[in-house]
Amino acid sequence: MFHKSLSKPFSFILPMLLSIVLLAGCNLPSNTSAAPVATSTPPASLTPVVPLNTASFPAPSPTPVPSRTATPQPDKLIFAKGATAGVATGSLTSGQIKTFTANAEQNQAMILILNSPKNDQILGVTNPDGSTLLDPAKKWNQLQWLLPITGAYTIQVLGAAGPEDYTLTVKIAAPVNFSSGSDTAILTGKTVNGLVVSYAVYCTTGQTMTTTLNVPATTAFLDVFGLAYGPLLSSTLKAVNWSGVLPDTENYVVEVIPTNGVEVSYQLSVKCH
Repeated sequence: MFHKSLSKPFSFILPMLLSIVLLAGCNLPSNTSAAPVATSTPPASLTPVVPLNTASFPAPSPTPVPSRTATPQPDKLIFAKGATAGVATGSLTSGQIKTFTANAEQNQAMILILNSPKNDQILGVTNPDGSTLLDPAKKWNQLQWLLPITGAYTIQVLGAAGPEDYTLTVKIAAPVNFSSGSDTAILTGKTVNGLVVSYAVYCTTGQTMTTTLNVPATTAFLDVFGLAYGPLLSSTLKAVNWSGVLPDTENYVVEVIPTNGVEVSYQLSVKCH
């Protein structure tokens, strides 16, 4: 009787115990190493790839470079055959600059005269090598100078406070060379286009210069000045001959000035003794 009463409960409990043991075994930690899990992160030595379907943006536009205003080319002053002067005229607004070039030889005398109604426009001059001959900061409107090198000289006319006309006269004196053993030069020419004709002669301190023009003063007359010293014979006198002792050793300019801008043929005698 006793054994029969225990056999039924035991037969019921045993399967339950086995189930509990099996379930517990499933939750126990395993000693087997887990297989590595692949990731989408590339090794550091590789360049990441941009994923597909990612919105793309146009490359940034380059910063716009302001367009430069083209610098006007200078006007070349071309002297007529036989002329030693050229004239340019025009009008400038406030701050405007007009540029010219003129070819000349080393040791030639250059004379610049800038006229304007208010006499307030100014000159600037640059040597052929780019160095400054006349700085506009000096605010000069006239210049007379012995040129240092051969080449194209750049001449600037700088406008004043408002619109204004200008007349620029550029004179490059023809050199006078005395023949060997002579102290006198006879020069023949013509006032081409009614322009002044300029000559430069090198003389020394204490020498006497004598100049004679062979036409009447009603047709043409003279002026004489030293590049450094200044006037010796004023054109206001309308003289056709002059003689005087020279104050310095330098280049002296003798000019034939036609009356009322007429063309006149002449003969000029220059003597330094």
